Amino acid sequence: GPSEGTDQFTDATNPNLFIMSDLPDISSMKLSELKSELKSYGIDSSTFAEKSEFTSALQNARNTMPRPSTTYREVEQPKPEREEKKSSSSSSRKPSSSSQRTSSSSSSSSRRPAPPPAPTAAAPAPPTTNPINIKKLTAMRSPVTAFQQIKEHPSQNIIGERNNSFLPGSPFSFSLHGSVQESDSAIIRIPDGVCLKINCASVQRKAMDEYLKQKGSIGVSLRLSSEENPEMLPIWTFARDRSSGYTMSGLGLRVCGPRTVRLLAFMEMGYRSGQSVDVHLFGSVSLNKDAFD
Repeated sequence: GPSEGTDQFTDATNPNLFIMSDLPDISSMKLSELKSELKSYGIDSSTFAEKSEFTSALQNARNTMPRPSTTYREVEQPKPEREEKKSSSSSSRKPSSSSQRTSSSSSSSSRRPAPPPAPTAAAPAPPTTNPINIKKLTAMRSPVTAFQQIKEHPSQNIIGERNNSFLPGSPFSFSLHGSVQESDSAIIRIPDGVCLKINCASVQRKAMDEYLKQKGSIGVSLRLSSEENPEMLPIWTFARDRSSGYTMSGLGLRVCGPRTVRLLAFMEMGYRSGQSVDVHLFGSVSLNKDAFD
């Protein structure tokens, strides 16, 4: 079998390729090495800012996508058999006196060279690559990433993070940690040719009831900012006296890449003790069909 740390397999799309791929430990890789391997998977990493985004996207690519080939050899095609040049009787010795008395037709035919081998059929030319197909294939391998650092206030010490990636065709789900600081918002990166749709937001009843026990607490709001408008604006608010349920469906938020947006679960008052609630987001990730028409 293959040695430890090396995977060997045959590419299902081309059985004539034998592939070997060395997989170094992601945590020990440099940023340039992460970018290089992501590029080999066809993943655009130009929008990534934190190293953890690179490592998360690469880990997801290794787990869910065919590994790119690093070395290969093509199986050689069998060579056409050649016809014998001459008979052994005419190549090794001089003709005898009896053979000299043979007819002129037979002697001339024995001196005639062997016919050349039949030409082999030329291999068909490879089909022309469609640029749209390449762009679509790249988009299929490019995940939407969601990243949020959890900080302690007022010290601003980082005490945790949430980092997920979602390939086209997968459901989207992410928990936003509540905060009163806009700098604590989650960064959502959507690559070219991919769309993110957020349909639903919810809070857990028990966590919200505990939060509302704080003096002056009102609720929590889901806020959004974009590259075009950096102001954090509320999309949905759960309020103590106005909300009849803990779930909001039918948000209908759809964003297509390349885009970077920020989402924040903003705690409406009552955050003095540091207690907060999470806002859970649900949706889907798909290809942008308009980009490939």
